[in-house]
Amino acid sequence: MFHSVSFLRIIKTGLVNFTRNLWLSAAATMVMTITLVIFSTLFLLFAITSFSLQSIQNTVDISVYFKIGLAEEKIQALEQDIQSNPKVKEVKYTSAEQAFQNFKDKHASDPLITQSLNELTENPLPATLNIKANTLEDYPAIASQLQDAKYQEVVDKINFEDNRVVIERLNRILKFIVSFGVGLVAVFSLIAILVIFNTITLTIYNRREEVEIMRLVGATNWYIRGPFLTESFLYAISATVLCSLIFLPVFVKVLPKVAAYVNPQVNLFNQNIFNFWYLVLILLALSLFLATSSTLLAIRKYLKI
Repeated sequence: MFHSVSFLRIIKTGLVNFTRNLWLSAAATMVMTITLVIFSTLFLLFAITSFSLQSIQNTVDISVYFKIGLAEEKIQALEQDIQSNPKVKEVKYTSAEQAFQNFKDKHASDPLITQSLNELTENPLPATLNIKANTLEDYPAIASQLQDAKYQEVVDKINFEDNRVVIERLNRILKFIVSFGVGLVAVFSLIAILVIFNTITLTIYNRREEVEIMRLVGATNWYIRGPFLTESFLYAISATVLCSLIFLPVFVKVLPKVAAYVNPQVNLFNQNIFNFWYLVLILLALSLFLATSSTLLAIRKYLKI
């Protein structure tokens, strides 16, 4: 019973300290909240960019158009060469006849196109290979292989350059977010630690007489430290709640539209990276780490027990 009563007293004392120094508590909480908002913004930008890259990776491929009338043996030889490349994940061959039939089926409801196709005396569509790579970084190497001189007599066109621009641009954005974001979060995390450190230091100074009395009556070290840790936990919890409330409308209104725009076939809330409670847990862990670190530093330096 003694331990439970002591624990409740520690919590109560921490709450009193939090409300007694209200302006200091508000300042520490706001700095912590700003740090979490910056972290959340960068986290979501990173997640959206990664999600976009993943969606592109699932849909993009290299289409190789062969010259019309090319012998099947030459196409099969090239296909075998490409499949032997370890960077290639999948190769799908579509014959000229199948491509023509697919085109007819796709436009079966358009009488003008159907009539035009019926008047053709020969198939105008070439055979194609659709190549998927293991990763987005593998596509340039595969495209370079296909541009080799030995393939020029069989390959008519390769449609990769448009995809290359999109892939390279997203990769640059992702690298910028990571490098810039880590630095920004580190700076504000340091500021948050310093603010909470100074706040706890002032609290220790204001309660120095109480601490002396608790020492004289035989209070344990953790009974003396507990209220200061409780106070820092309140900063962390308050900042996490505020940041979560700020980003809740983003998850409810904005992210579903972003996900639908990037990939209409994917349900946003099936993606763990976009889960709201997943972000809340990360924010709580980060804020508790910052608060606990700064408080333990202040206790170690100024609370001689």
